[in-house]
Amino acid sequence: MARSFHSLLVGAGTLALFGASVSASAQPQRRPPEPNAKFVLVEVFRANGIPEKNVGEKAADEMRKRVEREFSRKDVYLVPKEEMSGILEASGFPADVPLEPHDARALAAQLRADEYITGTVTKIDTGYTVQANLVLTRDNSLVQPLGEASGRKLADAMAALGAELKLARAQLGHELRCVNAAREGKLDEAAAAAREGIAAYDKAVLARVCLANVMVSQKASDTALLKISQEIVALSPTSRNGLALKAQAYRALNEPDSAITTLTKLLATNPNDARLQKDVIDAITAFGNPRIARPIVEEAVAKNPGDADLLRLRWLILFAVRDYKEAFDAGEDLVRLDTAFADTTYFLKTAAAYAADSQPQKAAEFAARGVAKFPDHPGLNRDLVVNLRSSGQNQQALEVLTKATAGGIEVEQAGVIRVLLTRDLSGDVAAWDAARSLVAKGDSSVAPLVLQIAKARMDSAVVKAGVSKDPAEFDLVIPALAYADSLASGETKAQAKFFFGAANLYAGQYSVIAAAERKDCSLAKRAKNMLVEAQINLPAGGAFAPDQVPKLMAGVMQFDQNADQIIAAYCK
Repeated sequence: MARSFHSLLVGAGTLALFGASVSASAQPQRRPPEPNAKFVLVEVFRANGIPEKNVGEKAADEMRKRVEREFSRKDVYLVPKEEMSGILEASGFPADVPLEPHDARALAAQLRADEYITGTVTKIDTGYTVQANLVLTRDNSLVQPLGEASGRKLADAMAALGAELKLARAQLGHELRCVNAAREGKLDEAAAAAREGIAAYDKAVLARVCLANVMVSQKASDTALLKISQEIVALSPTSRNGLALKAQAYRALNEPDSAITTLTKLLATNPNDARLQKDVIDAITAFGNPRIARPIVEEAVAKNPGDADLLRLRWLILFAVRDYKEAFDAGEDLVRLDTAFADTTYFLKTAAAYAADSQPQKAAEFAARGVAKFPDHPGLNRDLVVNLRSSGQNQQALEVLTKATAGGIEVEQAGVIRVLLTRDLSGDVAAWDAARSLVAKGDSSVAPLVLQIAKARMDSAVVKAGVSKDPAEFDLVIPALAYADSLASGETKAQAKFFFGAANLYAGQYSVIAAAERKDCSLAKRAKNMLVEAQINLPAGGAFAPDQVPKLMAGVMQFDQNADQIIAAYCK
């Protein structure tokens, strides 16, 4: 549908004038509604694949006849078709076209209808099958299915649906009392009214929904809430209220597979609900079993070919089940269907999927497409840099990062990425200088990386000292680790303490050996100071390496005694 009737209602002043003039002149004279009558609107039915012209409009006409036949004017005022057509045509909207749910509600509200009836007509070999729903205007998620009926003529099918409508409306007074009592906090009274509604019509969905809401407020058990939600969904498989409560109950009862199935069915009833999309995808991720959702979505897509919202949902589910090849193809199809689909989410998710699929080059290409369209987006710039680095294009990655940060784009972890790229391109010394420069400018995010580089220096020194036995191998390592320790916080603090203590032990060990060989008092004292640092810092790093600390401390004690002996022998 090219236009939304709901959006056309923004010209309320014009429509109000129109309503006054048309009702006075163009419309046939009708008896005014009775004071307590409920206004009921019958909207154009949807025709499923029927070439015959105006079938939906004819079905609505037959339903209007049934409403007039089944109900007294003191109870029900049937909104005239002419009024509905006049509003639509004055708004430049065809009067013989079925409306989307939000448009149907907008029209019903404009015509002051308390309830409205929608339906679907399908052609069969022996005539027609008609399915109908009664919807409350105050909330179009409150839908009472009237079932379906078949007949050689539309009038034949509508006779059964009209009779069902009369039965279904028996719950409405009780449902309204339930809603009003619940709003006033009279929960027991509300529950009693809802149960009266169910007794009046055993297939009551609307009364059961009100009862379920009251039970939630009364903090009923999850088992009880599951039971009432199952009743609602059994009567109305697409009830948003019933499915939402059912999913909530399954989650509370720790039945993840059933929760995911129910959530996906809920989302299939309203696929363009962004918040609901997030809830479903988050639940699928949390429960770790997204494959349950896929067949439900595939079925919904098959029943509604070309529905962009359902296709987008399928695209998200394909990512969740990690069917990346299918997801990539589905994404490209969606972009061809609607270029607006190629938003930042599309580029971010697709680039991330290519990276997860071990295709960093494709990930970089896709991120580059995203940056070309959204040049100032921080996430896309970061993805481009990271994926260029992953594909070995380090110089290009550094250039992209520099351009982005120079342009004021706040790329997440820009400092860390810059140090890593500098390390890739120019080695540890250049990376160390780059990190210290960033810290001096106030970027503390590189602290863990400073520790990582200092630890790499220590590992190298340990290997070299094992060959040379020269304590000087640690001359640059210990200050580097001390600096890393000064920056460390949180979980990395214990790690920094452990490495600093271990470096002092290694340096102290080789200094003790060298001092004994050279009979060098100053070197022995220096070894003593290093071993004292080891005694202080190794235990502080116990949370990081609880098994290694006791073994290293034993070495500290041994070499500390050796240092004392050398000092006693040569420092006089």
